[in-house]
Amino acid sequence: MKGEIAEAADLVKTLLKADEECRELRDKVATLEKTCRVRERDVRAIGATPSDGNGTSKKIKCRTITLPIEVVGELNSKAGDVTLLLREQKKLLKEKKQLEEILRSSAAATEVVNELNTDLKQRIGYTDGETLLHLKDASDTVAYKNGLKHDILQSLRDRETIQTTLKRQTQHMRGLLADLVKSKELDEQRERAAQQLEEKRAELEGIREEVYSMRRLLERKEKQLENEKPVDELLLAQRAENERRTVVHKLEREEETLRQNEISIRHRATQIAKLERRIEMIGDALGSEENADEERVDAELVEQLRKEILSLCRIHQKCEARQELLDADIADLDRRSTGLIRTAANMRKEMQRIEKAHQKFTDAQKKELEMEQMAAEQEIGDIEREVEMLRQINSRRKQKAQRA
Repeated sequence: MKGEIAEAADLVKTLLKADEECRELRDKVATLEKTCRVRERDVRAIGATPSDGNGTSKKIKCRTITLPIEVVGELNSKAGDVTLLLREQKKLLKEKKQLEEILRSSAAATEVVNELNTDLKQRIGYTDGETLLHLKDASDTVAYKNGLKHDILQSLRDRETIQTTLKRQTQHMRGLLADLVKSKELDEQRERAAQQLEEKRAELEGIREEVYSMRRLLERKEKQLENEKPVDELLLAQRAENERRTVVHKLEREEETLRQNEISIRHRATQIAKLERRIEMIGDALGSEENADEERVDAELVEQLRKEILSLCRIHQKCEARQELLDADIADLDRRSTGLIRTAANMRKEMQRIEKAHQKFTDAQKKELEMEQMAAEQEIGDIEREVEMLRQINSRRKQKAQRA
């Protein structure tokens, strides 16, 4: 408190001294202003032209005053001194204002300190008759009491902090106990989860192997389809039609042969009937000796006819067998033609399916490529914007550096 009062007194002394210096400077400034006005008047008188004199009065002649160079230099030096004194005056005025503000703040602080002092005296019961030693003892007692109060409050705060810490620790321990109780269940659940994870991994590996095998099979089929020559369905149909026509032509020839054989058989049958009638006639005349030679000739003819009939029967049987074989060949050709038609239809369907799968795969690849291109273009745009931003920042920095 005494230090603040002494500081305020020093500030008052400094302020009074500054006021005296300001007064002296004002006097000097007044004298210098008078000198400056005289100098300006002399300069105007020196620089006046004859036209200015004629304008004011024609009767008054123009007078020119010539001053020595020493006087002009002295006037210039005095003018510089006046400028310096004016600057110093402004500086001193600023310092005066600052000192006045400091004085006002120190006066306010002094009032606050006095109020605190009176309040403290009222609290400790200080009167004018008591000594400073008693006052010091009273202040020490008050400080000791305040320290004890502070220690008690600090102890209470520490106690509350310890209680809250103990509560938190007990809650934490209870949570740990609950976790320990549940740890066995968690271990079992973890083991079951690990087993399920292994099973899922095995299933995933199996699925991956199936996918890889399907991909390899698809690639193999695609390679086979690429390596194989395209099936010409028209050529297959033409070949089947040519084979059918050939077999039909053979069948027609065999039928014609059978028809001719039947005609010959009929002819032979009529001849046989005629011969039988002749044989009957010959049998009627067996008793006569005259016709013995004719009978012998007719028997040979009959034997010849019998052999021819047997040969014709065998030929007829062979033709029927050949006709059955031709019918079987025709049925086989029909079956083969239907099989070829079905194979061609299946191949057509398979080619359509492969084309659809290939189109789907190409579409997916195109979409993926487009997405990658869009992402790359976006990244390129971001990089270009960042580069442009960095260029702008560098240009601004260069402009600021040039301005500085």
